Amino acid sequence: MAPSPRRPSRSSRPVRSSRMRVQSYQESSSGSDDNESVSSSYEDQEFPGSSSLSLRPRRPDRMPRTYRESSTDQSPDDEGQDSGELAPIEPPADGSIPSRPRRSLPRTRNSNNRSSNPSSGRKRKRLGEPLKKRKKTEIEEFTFVGSGVIPPWQTLPYHVLFDIFYYASYPLVDKQTASRNSSVSWLAAISRLCRAFHEPALAALYFSPALLPSAKSHALLSLLWEPQESLSTNYVSKIKELHVDAESVLVYKSGPALGYFDLTSLIQRTPQLRKLQLYHKDDCLVGLPPWQITPSKWTYPGELFVTLNQSGIRLRSWDWNARFMDTERLVPLILGNHREPAFSGLREVRMLHLNYSEDEDTSNSRETVLATALKELPELRRLEFVECSIVNEILLSNLPSTLTSLTIDNCDDVATSNFIPFLATHGHNLRELTLSHNRHLNMSFAVNLAQYCKQLVRFKMDLSIHDWSSYHDNEPHFKQLLGPSEIPTWPPTLQEIELIHLRKWDDVTAEAFFTSLIESAPDLKDLRKLIVSAILKIGWRDRANFRERWIGKLESVFLRKSPPPDPALRTLTRSSTTTETQQSDVHNGNEASIQELPLTPSKRKSARIAQQHISEMEHDTDGSQVSTSASIAARNSRERDPPIKYVQGMCDVVMIRIDNSRPAETQFNEDDFLDDELSGDEDWDGNDPDPDGGGHAW
Repeated sequence: MAPSPRRPSRSSRPVRSSRMRVQSYQESSSGSDDNESVSSSYEDQEFPGSSSLSLRPRRPDRMPRTYRESSTDQSPDDEGQDSGELAPIEPPADGSIPSRPRRSLPRTRNSNNRSSNPSSGRKRKRLGEPLKKRKKTEIEEFTFVGSGVIPPWQTLPYHVLFDIFYYASYPLVDKQTASRNSSVSWLAAISRLCRAFHEPALAALYFSPALLPSAKSHALLSLLWEPQESLSTNYVSKIKELHVDAESVLVYKSGPALGYFDLTSLIQRTPQLRKLQLYHKDDCLVGLPPWQITPSKWTYPGELFVTLNQSGIRLRSWDWNARFMDTERLVPLILGNHREPAFSGLREVRMLHLNYSEDEDTSNSRETVLATALKELPELRRLEFVECSIVNEILLSNLPSTLTSLTIDNCDDVATSNFIPFLATHGHNLRELTLSHNRHLNMSFAVNLAQYCKQLVRFKMDLSIHDWSSYHDNEPHFKQLLGPSEIPTWPPTLQEIELIHLRKWDDVTAEAFFTSLIESAPDLKDLRKLIVSAILKIGWRDRANFRERWIGKLESVFLRKSPPPDPALRTLTRSSTTTETQQSDVHNGNEASIQELPLTPSKRKSARIAQQHISEMEHDTDGSQVSTSASIAARNSRERDPPIKYVQGMCDVVMIRIDNSRPAETQFNEDDFLDDELSGDEDWDGNDPDPDGGGHAW
């Protein structure tokens, strides 16, 4: 490098040659000769007119100060010079003006400044990362204490592993949010774990493949159309069910390269298909009025039914949805397709949003045509009606008598007056009966339930009413749940009883209802699940006494009381040494009195009632017992109760709830009132997708 001209005196106009050169940003720690030569060649280039950039004179001894950064090839003796202090640079002996060095940051500074070393300092912000992340809520995870013995899972048969993977992972798609669950990736990872898990895990994954997002459906279709002989697995034979979101998959394009999804092309490559469900995500909302049920942009195409018949598919389950075609045209379509080979073997049919018309002739009404269409299915066993006003006395009286399962959900025209005749003529084969959100149907039909439904196994009824209209009518439209003289009867074949939000009754009627359950205990030998949620609008003292009395009696009669398990027959190590107490084994058919089987105290006993029981045991200075009117009434009610004559003791679940709360659309619990809430991005791993990799930037 040529020496620079010497600096003139202070009186003359200085020339700042350092600003006439391109500065080099070489750090002091590099020490490379090649870099120095390149830097010097760029510094020798001068630009015209640069001498007039500054008119301020500079002192020759005024040199810029800089922060020096440590280097890895520096000797230990020089570490003291890199402490972050301002080190003046001495001018060269020949008087030449050196080029301005780069101002770099020190390695160690105070805690408020960022370190220049990326490995030791704060993590660099990436695109899309929030400026300040909310502190995550610490969740205590259950620590599994194992015995150290791993069972040989890989030796289990194929069908056992398939059932384990299937029930552990399904459903693969959340239909309400139109997103796939994490169980999809879990099944894919399990299939690569070992050779024995490969086939059953893939069979569970492709049994009902997740078609969301829509790009995945195109990938699946491309995989199915490849020659299966060239693949390691025959994917065509594994698909048994298809759940297709019509709005997300069939209506819109999946980009210019993929286009619309061809459902008929997928059906041609699924010869083992047994269930095809075309659904709308708003079908999960119960309580929408008919004028707010908007039709879908996708309608049933004619080539869909032609492809089903030509492919030799024999469906076992199908849904008819009026969102995809208005009821006036849909009912004749149902009748025509039920006579085709693809639908003649249906065992499960689900009807959604079918409505009736008041201006039609009774002999050729929609109800009569629909009942005729259902009778064309000789193997039909399960039938569901969801928000169908077409379900009335005409349709109920003409339904096929071979039904074993019936579900009626939010059908306004189903009332007690037309439901009792239906049970009298069609209830002898029913094994499952589910009645939910029907505002005109009370429980008067339960008086003859044991007579009409002699084979009933599951009985579920939910009296909560959902209304998303502007009226918000959440009350049932019947005067009373049961009459004063109406006592339910229970079929002896029942295994599950689930009655939710029973209301519109008084304490006398409720007492007769619970008494019928206790008196039927000798016949309910197969009952394993009892759930009753009742609403009583009486005084809080009477309700607390009623709750304490009947919850204890029902638990004493039905709840299973098994002896403790053998401590020698366990695979998990015990975390702490506990003393096991011997419990008496209550066998089926044993007689016991209240003295032998004390009532189980209610978990919802109020503090005031508990205090009253304590006050009964206290005495004043005169020796007289302190008691209140409520405690006396509770004691008298227990004394006049007859002793428990029979203990069923076979129910694994006994949940009895008695309160006066009004059932709401959304039920809140303690988790909804936590102080800290999750930030919402716990699943973010800190890496954003590459915008140049074909993805989106948002």
